[in-house]
Amino acid sequence: MENSNSQTESGKKAADKAALKEQKRQRRADRAYVRWFAFLRFVAKVIKIFLPYERHDAVKKYDDRPYVLLCNHFRMIDVAYPCSAMKKPVHFMAKRELWENGFLRWFCNKCRCIPVSRDGSGTDVKAIMQAMKYLKNGENIMIYPEGTRNKDNVDMLPFKGGFAAIAIKTRTPIIPIVQSNAPRLFKKAHVFYGAPIEFPEYYGKKLTEEEIADCEKRIRDIMVKTRTDFLQAEEAKKAAKRAKKSR
Repeated sequence: MENSNSQTESGKKAADKAALKEQKRQRRADRAYVRWFAFLRFVAKVIKIFLPYERHDAVKKYDDRPYVLLCNHFRMIDVAYPCSAMKKPVHFMAKRELWENGFLRWFCNKCRCIPVSRDGSGTDVKAIMQAMKYLKNGENIMIYPEGTRNKDNVDMLPFKGGFAAIAIKTRTPIIPIVQSNAPRLFKKAHVFYGAPIEFPEYYGKKLTEEEIADCEKRIRDIMVKTRTDFLQAEEAKKAAKRAKKSR
């Protein structure tokens, strides 16, 4: 009996030691991840020299709470915009195909990206649960709601579902980030950082598909209008200059 108790106690100590070791390993990994994101913020500043953009902020700065960031998508370099906006790390939701490339797999793992199905149907339960876990832990996630790059520079591609449900279920504000156009070498673009948007009227409720779709449409309408209003204003300025020269 004493021998059995001794073995049990020994096993418990071994388990406690292993758990403590794992906690230390995780803390080191978390610190390394924070340093990596700080490096990405520095890279984002360097990139801005070659792909310049003017930043338009709806608020002076975002507070320390977690956010769901949304951004229209033109180039891989778009990851620089959320990096420059947030001090805390951002977990990007990225298509699974990126993990098929050796370098991109390394980069995605380094950034702790969340792999999602390419169709962005919102049925990728594992990805959704991981995103919600990060948000509940006070971390940010980044979603490209178009699901792929906009190669034709149209207003915006149709949005894939899922982001509104994630934000509502975790009671997390959404920050829309809108690019005026695709980044081009040494040609200034414009990036609009919107005010946080929430849907508190749905918090704690069982959501219907129609309610989720309505929330996502409201977000998309805001983002499309932001870009359209800016482009129309720019075109009006150009027209006025042309008219002035022709006089």
